[in-house]
Amino acid sequence: MHFDVLIADKELINNEKLITKTKNELVNVNLHLSTSKEEILKKAFSINLLIIDINIKDSLEIAKKCLDADIDVIFIIDDTNNLDVAYNIEVFDFIYKPIYLNKLIFKINHYVKIREREKEILKQKEFSSIILNNIATLIFLTDGENFLFANKNFLKTLDLQDVEELNNKYNNVVNIFEKRQGFLFEDKNEDWINQVISDDELKVIIKTSQDEERIYKIQCNYLKENKNYLIFLEDITLELEYKNKLMNLLYTDNLTKKPNRAKLIDELQHNEININSLAILDITSFKEINDFFGNRVGDIVLIELAGIIENCIEKYENISLYKFHSDTYCITGENIGKNDFLTIIKEIIASVYTTVISHDKYEIDTRVRAGISFSIKNNKLITADLALQAAKKDNKEYLVFYEKLDNLKEYENNMKWTKKLKNALGNDDIILYYQPLINNKTMQVDKYECLVRMIDEDRIISPFFFLDISKKSNQYTKITKIVIDKAFQKFSDLDYEFSVNISYEDIETPNFLEYIKSKLLQYNVKNKVVFEILEDESIKNYDILIKFIEDLKSLGCKVAIDDFGSGYSNFEHILKMNIDYLKIDASIIKNIVKDKNSYKITKTIIEFAKNLGLKTIAEYVENEEIFKTVKNLGADYSQGYYFSEPKEAPELNKFN
Repeated sequence: MHFDVLIADKELINNEKLITKTKNELVNVNLHLSTSKEEILKKAFSINLLIIDINIKDSLEIAKKCLDADIDVIFIIDDTNNLDVAYNIEVFDFIYKPIYLNKLIFKINHYVKIREREKEILKQKEFSSIILNNIATLIFLTDGENFLFANKNFLKTLDLQDVEELNNKYNNVVNIFEKRQGFLFEDKNEDWINQVISDDELKVIIKTSQDEERIYKIQCNYLKENKNYLIFLEDITLELEYKNKLMNLLYTDNLTKKPNRAKLIDELQHNEININSLAILDITSFKEINDFFGNRVGDIVLIELAGIIENCIEKYENISLYKFHSDTYCITGENIGKNDFLTIIKEIIASVYTTVISHDKYEIDTRVRAGISFSIKNNKLITADLALQAAKKDNKEYLVFYEKLDNLKEYENNMKWTKKLKNALGNDDIILYYQPLINNKTMQVDKYECLVRMIDEDRIISPFFFLDISKKSNQYTKITKIVIDKAFQKFSDLDYEFSVNISYEDIETPNFLEYIKSKLLQYNVKNKVVFEILEDESIKNYDILIKFIEDLKSLGCKVAIDDFGSGYSNFEHILKMNIDYLKIDASIIKNIVKDKNSYKITKTIIEFAKNLGLKTIAEYVENEEIFKTVKNLGADYSQGYYFSEPKEAPELNKFN
């Protein structure tokens, strides 16, 4: 960029040495010299800066004309009496005589930089304007009431030419939006700007020039410099139409056009309905109807039956119909008495029974059975289905769920997992996974915990599904012994401490200690193994537990108390036990950042352990925030998914 400066001062002009040096020092600056009013005004449209002696005739008049032409002016002052004249016009800059080279160059460079910055800002504004006008999103600038700028697409949508026409048609920004329930402008919305700033998911409706309503997601950016608001409107009309169509496919039964099971579950999950009664109905011998009359007639039966049920419930505002898979229907009731709901279900059953469905030459009789649930838990679908299955088994028209039905399901589940567990034990499908324990000071992996898993049809099963079953089926200690054997073998050649979990039930088992002794003789791991003992409600005799711990210690093993800090932990008992580690309960650690009590309990446990010379292990360290907290509190080790999930092999040795 070339910058033109006109110097109108006889003394400077006559100082050829100063002028020459100034020209040499300044880059891309053209110096012009003149004290003639006519010549100055003639050059006014081609210069950027005028440096003028205030004593030149008509200097203030010249300065004002230059200012009108967007030319910067610096007055040269040699007499303080002239200040009274100059200060009457606040927009001008001053430089005092005597004028030195550095002072002159500094002033000129200062204005060069100002003009360069202005030019750059102008370029940016032009570039921004090009982008805003060529972007598909509708954009406008407002002070909250008036339109200050609108991009081409915004004006095109409304078939307007410019911002002036826009403001004439809409005397306030809010008038451009349709007032509709569920959208931002469903009322006056006087504070709409702050609403948009705080929530970027709000939607608005604008009616186009073709009288078509379009839906937009509205977002706002506050421009601090001029205290205006840049509004972005993203057209989501097609997206919402597609979403509604998709939701209709997902949540509507294609045959009967009734809401389906997925719709009911979604409403329950989002608390859109609050049902206290639920019935599941299905058609008796529907397979025979399909086989005898064909699928087309079967579909007609399903549609007709939906109509019969609809006729029975249409007078009740709080009763809804859903069509589940195949020949199954669901009736829900909100805030309805049990007897009233039972009466409605009986009415439906009777109406279906007495209505003959006719199609062509066929007359088809149908019957339905119902399972009903008034459960106060969030399990009405499950319990109603259990009641339906029981009604079929007992050949009853309907059955209301009662607790015994649930026990039957639990019994079946127990039998299933008992069989799976028995097969796993017989096929050597009880395996170990390993989770590292990180030394909080060195960040090295010092230890591993050995965790039991079960293989079932190429799936790895969590102990959550089979450990309780193993206790009920007297197979728990068998699993513990397998874990001990495989863990001892795995770590016999590895330079890590490792832990295995044992319960009070194991400790009470005859010859369990002898089994440990035999394995310690077989594998040289007595200085590596840590036995984790869960202190819970199953402990009947602490003397037995304390004696067992002493026996383990005499063998050279270490002992940890697991889940310390849970409801069954006892500080007094710890004082009597010769242990090495306290593992702080996961339920405390996972809440340590957000719950003050969890933080205080953890701090107390760590301080208590340090006073006894015990090491502490924080379980359930799932993120960096939890890790930093337990580390700062002085926990010695950390274990959790932040470092590693349980792995098939103990391969990790350091956490970076």
